[in-house]
Amino acid sequence: MGSKFSRQLIVVILFWAPLFVNGQNFYKENKPKTLAVFIGLGAGTFYAAPRPYTDSLVDQVMPLLSLGLEKRLAGHLSIKSQVSFQTFGNKEYSISEEIVKPLYQGISYAFELTPTFNLMPTHHHLTRSKMDFTLGVGLGYLANYTAEKFTFQDKEFTFNFLEHSAYIPIRSSISFSIDSWSDLAVEGVFFHTFLQEESSISSFKQYGDHFAQLNLVYRRLIK
Repeated sequence: MGSKFSRQLIVVILFWAPLFVNGQNFYKENKPKTLAVFIGLGAGTFYAAPRPYTDSLVDQVMPLLSLGLEKRLAGHLSIKSQVSFQTFGNKEYSISEEIVKPLYQGISYAFELTPTFNLMPTHHHLTRSKMDFTLGVGLGYLANYTAEKFTFQDKEFTFNFLEHSAYIPIRSSISFSIDSWSDLAVEGVFFHTFLQEESSISSFKQYGDHFAQLNLVYRRLIK
């Protein structure tokens, strides 16, 4: 009697176990996912304020990397937190028609929080649009480590310094859905910084030091 009952119990378990696992997987797949990680690779440039005795600057386009998290809050709203690393510098500058290069090289470390609005409503990751447009304006803080050269009486000197500033990131992108969990986006970015706000040189205040970027961003939903 006991042996027969055991065999029946095993049959029931073997029958229901796959259904239970499939049910769990179905629930897991269909539960709305609102948290994503992303990585961006691209190129950027640095709009430097005029330096004393410098007629013009020609800035380089150099590589950058960004990493972050995105949390969806509503159908049209999410918030991003991210860090980015951008190298910058100039190719050449002119002083009284004499072309000299380079003047400065550096790297920028930035962290920001950016509320982002998307055009197409997203209530569930499985039903999101194949293509979407986003716009975000946030607040961040950056640190620039810069090596700047200066020539005096035919001698070249290099000054290393660290600058800090708050900045306002403006981000706009077009994204494409790859699958149920992944997106790929092309993103344009502008950093409005306040690096030269305290400068006594009026032209520094007028132009400031700002960043522009173009990124290819891969986004993956995780939870």
